[in-house]
Amino acid sequence: MEKLSSQDAGFLKLESPHCPFHVAGLMILKMPADAPRNYLRRLSTLCGRLPEQWPIFAKKLDNPEDLSKARWIAAEDYIPERHIFHYALPQPGKMDDLLQLVTRAHERPLDRSRPLWEFHLIEGLPRDRFAIYCKVHHALVDGVGAMKMIQSMFSDSAETRIDLSTGGSDIGHHHEHRSLFDGLGDIRRGILKQYRAIPELSSLFAHMGADALLGKSDAMRLPFTSPRTLFNTELDSRRSIVLCDLPLNKVRNMAHRVNGSINDVLLAVCGGALREYLLDQDALPRSSLVAGMPVSLKSNEDDVGNKLSYIMTPFFTNEPDPLRRLQRIIKVTRSAKSQLGRISATASQDYYALIMAPTILLTVTGNATRVRPATNAIFSNVPGSPDKLFLEGAELEALYPLSIVTDGMGLNITVVSHVNKLCFAISSCPTEQPGVETLGKRLKQHYRELSAAVYSQSK
Repeated sequence: MEKLSSQDAGFLKLESPHCPFHVAGLMILKMPADAPRNYLRRLSTLCGRLPEQWPIFAKKLDNPEDLSKARWIAAEDYIPERHIFHYALPQPGKMDDLLQLVTRAHERPLDRSRPLWEFHLIEGLPRDRFAIYCKVHHALVDGVGAMKMIQSMFSDSAETRIDLSTGGSDIGHHHEHRSLFDGLGDIRRGILKQYRAIPELSSLFAHMGADALLGKSDAMRLPFTSPRTLFNTELDSRRSIVLCDLPLNKVRNMAHRVNGSINDVLLAVCGGALREYLLDQDALPRSSLVAGMPVSLKSNEDDVGNKLSYIMTPFFTNEPDPLRRLQRIIKVTRSAKSQLGRISATASQDYYALIMAPTILLTVTGNATRVRPATNAIFSNVPGSPDKLFLEGAELEALYPLSIVTDGMGLNITVVSHVNKLCFAISSCPTEQPGVETLGKRLKQHYRELSAAVYSQSK
């Protein structure tokens, strides 16, 4: 028996029937050329044995109705058929058919009386491909951990097969990151460090506040000053999933030409797509939408070498020129990284906590939409594998990360790189966002427009 951490319990408390709190991944794979007829059935059986490899898949809540008393216990009644689902798309299989099926699966909360994960194996895609949709509750694993778990299933060789004899692994659990819930639950821990961080935080917020008072638009935003948009309303249980691919090497080259980063280029592309979408809905606010972006900041003074923080940068949806939008984003992110890079790891983490704590409390109390949004959308870019990966001989063609949306924060854009591809997955709630399924086409269009502007300017 294992007591729930305050973080695990916090993610379970944040969940509601219309806002499930699981993270997921959608993988598109190419069947091996020599696959036997029972290949997918055998793969399904192997996936059913994953709790042998990942202990977090072998536990469940002993009292899911009362989280104050709930504990993790061994799932002695584990039945693979309750977690492994095998489908065949109607022929001819289309990506739209796959997305409809995956969207319905993504909408459904996980059954708290069972281990909090599911695998969906979906066959019938054209060109001899199939898909795997895997979802895991955030109480078991965070987004970074989920990526590591998924990648640990794969090999860089088409000849390698899944080996369940290597024993269990704790990969994927929350041990790598400081937990806001743990910090709130044990305020005595590190009180001296927190006290020393106060001047740094005061200086940071004073600088941000001065920029706001002076009307500087090309600066990092204060939390809870973002405009109200279609993406920041109360949600229902419906979800929309939009997928899009962009070429990694070309985006990297664009970033190099303008002395920016891949993130800068992607933010500018998203800003153009969101601007066009909101214009079509007659709902574009005068001030820019703001992205909440987790980032890793290099630090020479921290023992761990890296620290995580959070940048709130405008998408510059109020800027019609694509190149000018990118240049303004570069200016903001460069300044933000410089400011946050100069403060300690403790102050950086506390800055993130000061943003998220009110957001969590507002969500738990049902008041998320009664104040201006902290940010308008979450944007994150997770590094994937630069090399080809294989699962039981099947080549992984694409990996799309599907994340969480909540009341007041109904748009999540997550990108994972795979080989020479940037895989976008956009999660949202279509009830208040009509036509949101067009964002994929809009992203590709604005990528082309930005590319043309960058190369024209650099000639």
